Amino acid sequence: MRSDDAAGRTFIEAARRRQFIDSAIETLDELGFSGASTAEVARRASIAKSALFYHFKNKDELLHAVVNDLYALAAQEIVKEMATVDGPRQRLIRYIRTCILFASAHPRWIRAATEVIQNLRDPDGALVFGATTNQPNIDAIEQMLREGQRDGVFRDFATMPMAVSIRAAIDAAPACFAHNPGLDPGAYADEVAALFDMATRRTDAKETT
Repeated sequence: MRSDDAAGRTFIEAARRRQFIDSAIETLDELGFSGASTAEVARRASIAKSALFYHFKNKDELLHAVVNDLYALAAQEIVKEMATVDGPRQRLIRYIRTCILFASAHPRWIRAATEVIQNLRDPDGALVFGATTNQPNIDAIEQMLREGQRDGVFRDFATMPMAVSIRAAIDAAPACFAHNPGLDPGAYADEVAALFDMATRRTDAKETT
C-alpha cells in the first residue's frame, strides 16, 4: 500500500505539474510560441526554473503536455456527452455542439495549443504536430456518418469530405469567438449543428431518429 506521505508527495507533484502547464498556457497565449521560454514559464508560476525540469525533461515535453492534456480533457468531455444520446443523427448533433462549447469554455488553452501545433518542430525541422494530428477526429466523425448511412438516417454522400467539412467548422469556432466577444456560444453551436444536420439527413427521416 502507498503510504500517506507518498500519496501526499504524488498529489503535490501533480499539482505542481499542473501549475507549470497552466503557466505555459498563459505564456503561450500572451507572448506566443517565441516568447514561451522555460524561464518565463517558471517566472509566471513563481517557482524556480530548476523545479520545472523535475517535472518535464525539457521545454518540448512541457509543450507536448499543453497539447496532449487539452486533447485528453476534450476527449473525456466528448465521451461523457456522447454516452447520453442514442442514434447517429443525435450523436452527430451532440458531437458538434460539445466540441464547440468546449472551445468556448477553454479559449486561452486552445490558443496556446494552437501556438504549439503550428510551431513546434522536431530536430529535422518538421512540424511535430503535422497534418495527421486532426485525423483521429475526422475518422471519428466519418464513422458516425457511415453508421447513419447504414441505418438509413443520413442520405447518400461521400463521408470523407463531409467529415472534413464538419471538423473544419468546429476548428474555426475559437477564432470566431475571439473576434466576436459578444457571440453566444450556445447559439453558434446550435447553428453549426443545424447546418450539418440538414446537410446529412435524409429528407424523409423521422424527426425522432
